[in-house]
Amino acid sequence: MPSLPLPLQSLLTPYTILLPILYLCYTLTRPKPTIPTLTGLIPRLSVTILYMTDMRTFLSRARAALCEKGIVQFYVGPAKAYLVSGASNIATMFRASGSVSSDIFILMVKQHIWNMTPNDLAKFKRDKTGRLPKPVPGTENHPEDQRYWAGMHAIMHRYLARTNETNVLARSFQRFFGERLDKLPLGEGVEVGVYEFLLDNMAGAAVTAINGQRICEMIPGLLDMIWTFDEIAASLVWGLPRWLNRKAYDKRDRLIDAAQRYLEEAIRTFDWEGEENPEWEPVFGSRFTREWVRYLKDRGFDLRSIAGGLSNTTLFGANANTTPVATWCVMEVAKDPKLLKEVRAEVETAYEIDPTTGKKVLRGDLLTALPLLQSIYIEGLRLHVSMNITREITGPIELSGGVVPQKGAILQAATEIVHLDENIWGAEGHPASEFWAERHIKYVEDGQGKQVRRFEMAAGPNDFFPYGGGVSVCPGRFFAKQDMMLVVAMLVSRFDIEFVRWTNRDGTPSDRPAQNDVRWSGGASVPPDREMKVILKRLW
Repeated sequence: MPSLPLPLQSLLTPYTILLPILYLCYTLTRPKPTIPTLTGLIPRLSVTILYMTDMRTFLSRARAALCEKGIVQFYVGPAKAYLVSGASNIATMFRASGSVSSDIFILMVKQHIWNMTPNDLAKFKRDKTGRLPKPVPGTENHPEDQRYWAGMHAIMHRYLARTNETNVLARSFQRFFGERLDKLPLGEGVEVGVYEFLLDNMAGAAVTAINGQRICEMIPGLLDMIWTFDEIAASLVWGLPRWLNRKAYDKRDRLIDAAQRYLEEAIRTFDWEGEENPEWEPVFGSRFTREWVRYLKDRGFDLRSIAGGLSNTTLFGANANTTPVATWCVMEVAKDPKLLKEVRAEVETAYEIDPTTGKKVLRGDLLTALPLLQSIYIEGLRLHVSMNITREITGPIELSGGVVPQKGAILQAATEIVHLDENIWGAEGHPASEFWAERHIKYVEDGQGKQVRRFEMAAGPNDFFPYGGGVSVCPGRFFAKQDMMLVVAMLVSRFDIEFVRWTNRDGTPSDRPAQNDVRWSGGASVPPDREMKVILKRLW
């Protein structure tokens, strides 16, 4: 390569030295990005109280501040926190790196909602090896049998995220939900409340499919315990002292006590060396529950910790987030006769005849590919999941606008803000705040000149995160999708559904349709604050 002419060489040498110095001076003297701050009458305390007692108002205040820079800072007690929006910031939260960790939130759940014993909680705190099969660099010497994050992650991935296992769960749920629907009289109209009906029948079928029949027999009123716990679970996360939140702790302990009594007998009497991997058996139900309990038992976890995990993960967690969203989807279909007819016609294409029983059954892969039903499902999640995804900043990261947040602080993204952003989700005549069954539908030609529906998300993946994201994304999301779509599909295909009226939750007439119950804001799936009365007339 020819050298530069001497005159240019003489000019280049001083600039080569000077340029890094000039850049350093600019970096040190340029204005630091300012971050909007949420505050109140009493610094830190006012916002902390608002955050813990009125999440809907807190998010309303945060939404206005986020419009400016996509980031706002505040305090939760002594902890510094940042709330962010925008696809690039969400991607930073979910990116696999050593700078952002979801462990802090999960540890709070294990401590305050699972009520895990201090000794068992310490096992997770000491484990810094990560969730993946290969340990985090620098932790390779950590004993393999003490890699609790990775062990739990592997079980959840194997039994909840794999297609074959998800289909097994879905088949069990379809069977048990179908048995419950068969109890309604054939050809005779019955008036029911949609939410009340699903609290009993959808949740009952899910508990039986995931946890087995024995737990239902041993714990009378189990579903009532689950839904009572649902009302207070979010208030436990941040660990308010018991004297400030006594009723919530009592409701939590009641459910865990019942689960512990069941586990004592189930673990003692179950034939652990018997038939390998049955799809379903009555004591533990699914493979997932059995292998989850086996893992914790074999690694010496206290029975109390296992009972707390069972209560939160497979009893409460598997129902509290799916049942409200499924309810909203059924309500939207039931109040629109034209939509009901279109969904019913679409669902019919997903049925097949079971060669063993000769009965009509829904095929999972066909069901979850139905474009209109998928769009309704996504709208249900988008409008009715209100969750603050939480991470801890463990290393250097940069957010939009050059903001470098403080290490050790909490980083959050609120679905209730991002999922309702008009700039992302709004369409002409269909604001983001409203349900639109075809928001995620495109019409394309089928090759024969006919326009047909095709499912297509109305926004990008970092604008939609009802199940969280990154390595700690909800492993049960695939079953949850089939679970919710099955409920809508089975009801619209097996019943004529006639809307009757809206009522208050106490049964008195309501002067308006249902809205999100603000008491669940920021917690997870949000149930309706009103009931929809419908007449169900079973067709087959």
